[in-house]
Amino acid sequence: LAFTSCFDTGDVVAIASSGYPCYRNILQALGCDLANVRINKNFKLTATELRSEIQNRRESGKKALKGLILSSPSNPTGAMLSSDEIKELCELCD
Repeated sequence: LAFTSCFDTGDVVAIASSGYPCYRNILQALGCDLANVRINKNFKLTATELRSEIQNRRESGKKALKGLILSSPSNPTGAMLSSDEIKELCELCD
């Protein structure tokens, strides 16, 4: 239900490449386009990976991201973001 209040058909939403499959299904049912962002060697999607996705999208002329779906601990890897990693993601998304 929260996704319906945040995203519209055609919005591009970033999600970790290893993210919870149900999130993909919900976003696709809403007509959103997914940007699968690679996780790092520690199984995390941090500001570094998201910044790279944003830059790649700009350089290639792709549609900008509307949002990010992220869970910590991550399902299915169990990786947890530190408070500093979460803060850095929030600052990037602001």
